[in-house]
Amino acid sequence: MTGDGGHPNRRALSSLPVELRRTTVPPVVRAWVARRAGSEVASVRRLQGASSAAVHALQLEDGRRLALRRYVWPGFLEAEPEAARREVEALGFARERGLPVPEVVAADVTGAEVGDGVAALLMGFVPGRAVGDPDLGRLAEVAAGVHATDPSGFGHRYFPWYSSTTVGPPPGSGQPAVWEAALELWHDAMPQHEEVFVHRDLHPGNILWRRGRLTGIVDWANACRGPRGCDVAHCRANLRLLSGEQAADRFLTAYESLTGVTHHPYWELASILEHGPSHWTPEQLAADEPRLARALAELRG
Repeated sequence: MTGDGGHPNRRALSSLPVELRRTTVPPVVRAWVARRAGSEVASVRRLQGASSAAVHALQLEDGRRLALRRYVWPGFLEAEPEAARREVEALGFARERGLPVPEVVAADVTGAEVGDGVAALLMGFVPGRAVGDPDLGRLAEVAAGVHATDPSGFGHRYFPWYSSTTVGPPPGSGQPAVWEAALELWHDAMPQHEEVFVHRDLHPGNILWRRGRLTGIVDWANACRGPRGCDVAHCRANLRLLSGEQAADRFLTAYESLTGVTHHPYWELASILEHGPSHWTPEQLAADEPRLARALAELRG
């Protein structure tokens, strides 16, 4: 929980990939920013909450503020090689349709133009802060607004994460039969669904507020056309960690009331299983196995 006012994405430094622990903005990157923005970088401030890319706020000498996102962690791009290009395209797509997202100022999705081989995205700075315990009705409105956006023409489609590697119970599982049954349903029983515009990492840490008003939705690297249920379940999983089960349930009630769409339990099961092998520590197994058993029972019932 984040009742201390910390960023909802906050993680212990030791839990971050080494490439993200002490990230700076090198001179070659500052030079690229100056070329593309038309002004030198006056100061740099690392932004809280980033756990898959390095994100900095830049103050330019001409007075503008920009945000710089650099994909410095090779592990993320190995798993999601299209992430940088997809984020650029998603931001343009979403902004053209009126969603509150950062404006793309410049992008180098390979790092060749920058010169350091690291994909970089330069955006307008969005004021506000992420809140660990947001108004759940407003949070549901944000999700509903994203999903109400016509996805036609967006070139990236949903696919299950880690479906080729999560194929059996993790080592140390105390309920292997539950895992086997859940995995079979996950792989073979995806329900029919309406294809909507999906953020794919929608949760309080990626939604910014200022004086109670929404200012922006950030981190679009996983956006796609796909099932709304994956967004809803992912947001519920994060709310459960931040504020408890009741918050996750209140968010769902508000979302279903706004959209008139009933959340399918399949997506709760999928949200638990969509992780790579390194995720399943003994502590994570102890936390998630009971939830997996409940999701399986609900899906079967």
